[in-house]
Amino acid sequence: MNHASKCILSSKCTLANSESCNAHCGHFIALHGLNGISGRVAGVNTPKDYRLVTASNSPARAEQAEVYRAVDAYIKTFERQFDVEGAGGASTRVKSLYLFSGNPGTGKTTTASALLNEWLIAHYVGSIKRGLQPLQQPAYFVDVNAFQTDYNLATMTNDDAGMVAIKATIKRAQQAPFAVLDDIGVRSASEAFRAYIHAIINYRTTNGLPTIYTSNLPIEDMAQVFDERLYDRMRDMCLEISFVGESKRGRR
Repeated sequence: MNHASKCILSSKCTLANSESCNAHCGHFIALHGLNGISGRVAGVNTPKDYRLVTASNSPARAEQAEVYRAVDAYIKTFERQFDVEGAGGASTRVKSLYLFSGNPGTGKTTTASALLNEWLIAHYVGSIKRGLQPLQQPAYFVDVNAFQTDYNLATMTNDDAGMVAIKATIKRAQQAPFAVLDDIGVRSASEAFRAYIHAIINYRTTNGLPTIYTSNLPIEDMAQVFDERLYDRMRDMCLEISFVGESKRGRR
């Protein structure tokens, strides 16, 4: 059975759509898993609906043509992840992006997921070409709204296991070479939750790790939603990209 339509590497693989394209392909297994064992695609925590979305097949591409011109240029910088640490300094660091739209449903999460998948592809293919072992979790996706709900529930119910899971998410979000913080700042936050978000962002900016933020609020509003310190951290080496139009939800 041909698995090209189910593989994130389909646009890069010379065997796609051939008889050799099947579920026993080592690269397919490494990325998508086999027999109930999750691969790297599931491991980076992208929502299931977006696990095969890339910049080229993104549903948001046609409506957000200007955004995707910037996205295409940004993806070309992903090869820098293999640069020798410190060789190029800030000038060659992969920047962060802040994807903003005043309206929901304009393609921010779709685009952020596509960028995370493009990073995963670049990391996997680039590692193989260089004779390196690809990381199991070279990126990580955090739905900040859901994360806040989980945190609130765990604290209200004194759920120790829930708090262990919260701390594990924080560690993954801090240390992943590339991360998405989706729907940041959509709700007011307690001092403790703000501290967790600050810990993630502070760690990432201090270590020069690129982050994709999405929000329905302009980046300047993060100073009020969180605080000036967090806002200052978020805008470090970060480019803001605005989405246009009305909600396209329900049209996928």
